Amino acid sequence: MFRRRVPWALTAAVAVAISGCTGSALNPGKDQTTSDTVRIGLILPKSGPYKTAGDDIHDGWQLYLDQHGGKLGGHKVEVVEADEGDGKDAVRVAGKKLLEQDKVDVLVGNASAETVLSLDPMLRQHGVPMIGTGGRPSTITDPTYIWHTSWLSQETGAAIADYLRTTVDGPVFAIGPDYVGGHDQITGFTKAFTAKGGKLANPGGEPEWTPWAPTPTTNFQPYLAKIKSSGAKAVYTFYAGSSAVEFVKQYKQFGVDLPLYAAGFLTDGAVLAAEGPAAEGISTVLNYAANIDTDANRRFVAAFTAQHSGATPNIYHVCGWDAAMVLDMALTQAGAATTATSAPTSGSPTATGTTTKAAPTPPPSQSPTTAAIMAALPHLGEVNSPRGGWQFGPVNHTPVQKWYLRRVTADGGVLANVKIAELATLGS
Repeated sequence: MFRRRVPWALTAAVAVAISGCTGSALNPGKDQTTSDTVRIGLILPKSGPYKTAGDDIHDGWQLYLDQHGGKLGGHKVEVVEADEGDGKDAVRVAGKKLLEQDKVDVLVGNASAETVLSLDPMLRQHGVPMIGTGGRPSTITDPTYIWHTSWLSQETGAAIADYLRTTVDGPVFAIGPDYVGGHDQITGFTKAFTAKGGKLANPGGEPEWTPWAPTPTTNFQPYLAKIKSSGAKAVYTFYAGSSAVEFVKQYKQFGVDLPLYAAGFLTDGAVLAAEGPAAEGISTVLNYAANIDTDANRRFVAAFTAQHSGATPNIYHVCGWDAAMVLDMALTQAGAATTATSAPTSGSPTATGTTTKAAPTPPPSQSPTTAAIMAALPHLGEVNSPRGGWQFGPVNHTPVQKWYLRRVTADGGVLANVKIAELATLGS
């Protein structure tokens, strides 16, 4: 499922279908109607265990808009916000309102993988694309309407698996939350780890799952006791939001004297400040660290710290920023087209040289703006992200990107996730 990829050269041209009318895809001829304002549905957790991640994604998104005069692709944007909530019932209600009442041209957001599963059938029904900013579950088999600036959830653990196999002298205990995103994150690690000969310390060789529904686990001591008695030489985990804070604090309080490795969400964003000294020394894998030395990241960090009183940006901020950048690029290309755009037909070559499946017939309600965005997304080329340049993979519509080993270190008296090494390039 995961492949090392060498970034390819992509043309910036959008495929166009020649028709009898003139005018751009976003500014149709006299026989077509559209507004110069692009309506965007921004759906992020304003409540629940992932609220802090939602706040950070929002801040990154807003920073890009502020830096670009509130416009994307030269067009004014109208952003309608909604609460992702628990990613299930709440997001279904919010998605229905955004698509049917607010009639947005595109959706942006998500922190939880559950949200993607809930929205997928609605996106297909209405022919509206989503630019995702959080976990992408492995169970999405046809991402026609789904594009992510974040990651495929199984990639995080897969990126660090061989490092742990060759670094840790003995078995590793794997533990995570019992829901779709947790299973993807942990099994992404365990499958890659054991496939090359790594041994799990878990009884029966299966990961330990902590309850998530109806409420996430808050008392980890019974599970930490299992870890201490397992004979493990290290621990690998995935938790995020409030669960991450509880796990890290209790890991320290319960005296688990084993190296702790994790998906970077365990210590990223607001949770790191809440964890405090208990997080120091934890090693994580993620696709961003604030000390990445590129021009794009230096500019991003400078703009972010200026707007947020010296605070340090994290991957959630970057994914929000990149979502706005992707739409900016797509709308710029769509607006430059001389006629209405169309996706490649079945069997036609794309800019990458791969062959695509036939695009689905869009519903009659699909707006010209939405159609133009859909046609532009496969042809964007490199996204000059603060994390490093990346491109959408043609299979999963997720970034082909680098993954880094990081360590929580006191940097000038403040805890930070510091890049230690480059681990892998993954994506498809």
